[in-house]
Amino acid sequence: MKSKIKVGFKPENKSFLFKRILSLMLNRAGLKQYCLEIGVFLLKKGVGYDIGQILQEKHLHEKTYRVKVVTGIFYSFKDNKITHTAENRIIKAK
Repeated sequence: MKSKIKVGFKPENKSFLFKRILSLMLNRAGLKQYCLEIGVFLLKKGVGYDIGQILQEKHLHEKTYRVKVVTGIFYSFKDNKITHTAENRIIKAK
């Protein structure tokens, strides 16, 4: 069974960031909030993983799979690296 989950963060449309900034302008947000929103967008775009995304899968029985799922994404300012944590789970297909 191939995973049908797309890799990486894909905004719904290309103007996602523009709409977010426009919303901040209409709500009169501060400069710090603008910087945070742009930073969050770029980090999500650069990670390549989404929380809940299946990384590996292994067929065990007829409708049972062991999968490795992303459970958390972290950014280390000290090391300037993006890391993720994963958890092994067993999924039974219907």
